[in-house]
Amino acid sequence: MHAKRTLTDQLIGRQILLLALLVFFIAVSQYIILRAVLLSTEARSLHQEIAVLAPIIHHQLISHGQPKFQSLASILSARLTASGINLIIADNAGQVVSTSARLIGPTPPPVVSGHYFLWQGYLVVTSKLGDPFFSEGRMWLLTPMEPIHHILDRDLLLVGALGALMLAIAAWIGSLLVRKSLMPLEQIRASTARIAHGDIGHTTQIADAPAELAELGDAINTMSLAIKDLFDQEKLLAEQMRRFVADASHELRTPLTAINGFLSIIHHGDLSPEEQQQGLATIRYEGQRMARLVNQLLTLSRIDTAPNTAVAPVPLDLQQWVANVKPMLATLAQPHILDYHVKPVTVSADPDRLTEILLNLVENASRYSPTEAHIEIVIHADSTHGIVEVKDRGPGIAESDLPHIFDRFYRSDQARTSSSGGTGLGLSIVFALVHAQGGKVEVANRPAPQHGAVFRVILPLA
Repeated sequence: MHAKRTLTDQLIGRQILLLALLVFFIAVSQYIILRAVLLSTEARSLHQEIAVLAPIIHHQLISHGQPKFQSLASILSARLTASGINLIIADNAGQVVSTSARLIGPTPPPVVSGHYFLWQGYLVVTSKLGDPFFSEGRMWLLTPMEPIHHILDRDLLLVGALGALMLAIAAWIGSLLVRKSLMPLEQIRASTARIAHGDIGHTTQIADAPAELAELGDAINTMSLAIKDLFDQEKLLAEQMRRFVADASHELRTPLTAINGFLSIIHHGDLSPEEQQQGLATIRYEGQRMARLVNQLLTLSRIDTAPNTAVAPVPLDLQQWVANVKPMLATLAQPHILDYHVKPVTVSADPDRLTEILLNLVENASRYSPTEAHIEIVIHADSTHGIVEVKDRGPGIAESDLPHIFDRFYRSDQARTSSSGGTGLGLSIVFALVHAQGGKVEVANRPAPQHGAVFRVILPLA
């Protein structure tokens, strides 16, 4: 398989080809012009000879008449042959009377109108022997073409040598210039090769590059960084998915193990009636916890796949809304005490989803607050948003846990136990539902001397 030609070779080759065509055109044009000039100059010289001889010819013909025509031919032949010019003289009948060209036969050259013509390797000019009123014959002056051909051959050799030298110099200089001009492209090629071999995110800084190559380099750098971001996101999503599956399996396995264990003991009849009732209560509790986990997973899945259809925001009066959910909150928060600080606020929110958000936040607060501690629910507004805050009196959240507090199945205890009864999905559902309604949720620790955490739900005003 033949190796492909590089772009550098192609550009240099095309440059040399273009120069070669240009040199060939110049050489041909110069040859044609020089040949025409040499022929015209030689013909003009012969016509000047005729002009010098014209008075002599006229006087000889008028003074002596036809009998002297033979004598005139001899005189002209001797005179011109001595000057190195070949001569042919013929009478009006076309018979050659005198000639100085040894290689020319008895047939005279043709009569051709024009400044000159070429005939049998000679440049020829012709003129009548006489004047405009009578003619005694015609003469042809001939000069061989060998000297002209010799000049033209030397000119071709010189032009060819100079052209070849010029092409060699142009090829060398052009190669240097092309390689220097394509150096940014070589840097780009090396950069893309590194990216293709796995160096995702590699960028190349190209200095003094033409505008097109600079734009190409910037585009490749942008593409490399974008691919790196995509790979990082894909890796993060894969890790999150792996952790999500592992955590979901772990959370489901715990109640299933408890249910299967108690069912096995009950099946063998090794329990008293009171123990059986306690086992059934445990089975019921674990079943409810598993059902709650499955419902939470379905909620997250619905929000992930179709966030626009998971919520239906409407103008919602938060004073009236919180008054309606107080009974549910009181039952959920026992034995904790709920303190309400509510101002008139109307936001754009889904009442059912907002209720689910508040229930999750209150449940989370009651789980980490001391028994009979106060949990505050504060509702107020700023210029553009309505704000719902849930403040607990728990130990607060470690600074290292704050960035991950809304991650799915995340708990501050790395052992991931479920002794507190949580699934690790409540805050994830809060985060997803708030964002689906065009809001945002924040978390922070309460400033000293108070203890606990503050979850703040920010929703757009209606």
